[in-house]
Amino acid sequence: CRKNCILADEMGLGKTIQSITFLSEIFLMGIHGPFLIIAPLSTITNWEREFRTWTEMNAIVYHGSQISRQMIQQYEMVYRDTQVTTH
Repeated sequence: CRKNCILADEMGLGKTIQSITFLSEIFLMGIHGPFLIIAPLSTITNWEREFRTWTEMNAIVYHGSQISRQMIQQYEMVYRDTQVTTH
């Protein structure tokens, strides 16, 4: 089925940093996402903060009105390659 995921269970087991480190390594290997993290609203700000602390990746909170989410989808949930390849 080729669907990738990380399964988490109890709070406080260090999954946030482990998951962020894992995604950061994948990113550094050249797989630039986008990656989707699904978490309770009560922990979203923690996830965003930890992404900023531990990585150079762009973390976006996909939350809000339908229009807000559409804007995020259209303008933020893409990887823009900054290296221009010429043949």
